[in-house]
Amino acid sequence: MASEDSAAKQKYPKIDFSELDIASPGTPRWEAVREQVMEALASCGFFEAVFPQVAQELRESFFGTAMKELFALPLDTKLRNTSNKPFHGYLGQIPYLSYESLAILDASLPQGVDSFTSLMWPGGNPAFREMVCSFSKQVAVLDEIIRKMILESLGVEKYHKTLMESHRFLLRVSEYAAAPPKQQQVSEEKQQLGLVPHRDKNTLAIVCQNQVDGLEMETSDGGWVVVTPSPASFIVIAGDAFRATRYSAILFSIPEDDMVIRAPPELADDHQSPGFKFKPFDYGSYVRFCVTEEGMNAGCQLDAFCGVANQQQQQV
Repeated sequence: MASEDSAAKQKYPKIDFSELDIASPGTPRWEAVREQVMEALASCGFFEAVFPQVAQELRESFFGTAMKELFALPLDTKLRNTSNKPFHGYLGQIPYLSYESLAILDASLPQGVDSFTSLMWPGGNPAFREMVCSFSKQVAVLDEIIRKMILESLGVEKYHKTLMESHRFLLRVSEYAAAPPKQQQVSEEKQQLGLVPHRDKNTLAIVCQNQVDGLEMETSDGGWVVVTPSPASFIVIAGDAFRATRYSAILFSIPEDDMVIRAPPELADDHQSPGFKFKPFDYGSYVRFCVTEEGMNAGCQLDAFCGVANQQQQQV
């Protein structure tokens, strides 16, 4: 996230997914939207997706009730959200950073939400469970539509089923606290209301937030854009992707830890000597690399981990 002064309110791609579903491939509208998706990802790596299929009433209850109820829990309770995998548990209590975040694995499945809910509310919370599961399932439909469009555009649609079966959905919910009163603020050098600029490690991220601005995206030319989606929109980011309290929910589609990620051979320029930029890698090892000293100091973590050019330089 950049400062307000450096982030310009520029235009960015906005694509209408209204009335589209996963059963729509081949229709003129599907093909037109697919072309817009590929143009947006190629030009800047993200876009605003208008997707009113997620009911406004559900979004309002999710942010207005479920999120507030969750973040109002005692810190000791929220700290139960742990994982041995990086980025899969509670984040917060960082000096000078007004931010807390929790992660719900398999958020589109009842058993995944049940597991998380029982940690936070041992006595149960059926209303929270229903809101989170319904929200995640509906947003996951948008994820699958976009993923299918990308594979179709690349001519490798046959991998769609395998790709979906090897991915899980991780819902990360976050609270960015409102700025403290002027007299209580620490120096500008210390006070921070959001995260530092970063790239997501997943394959696709879909961001939804309450109507409080704060999300900023880096453009292909290195500038920053203030993203202000409409109430019926989501921000879709291709991963490696405050004056009032801001809540956000990001549905990540993540590969299984042991899944080997490689480009389909059909996409090689030269089938005899494929000229790919990255060597095959397994997702779990990559995520663990990202939290090592070498990974955190790398200019591009993916290049450092499995970039062909980087490894060739090391061998010279």
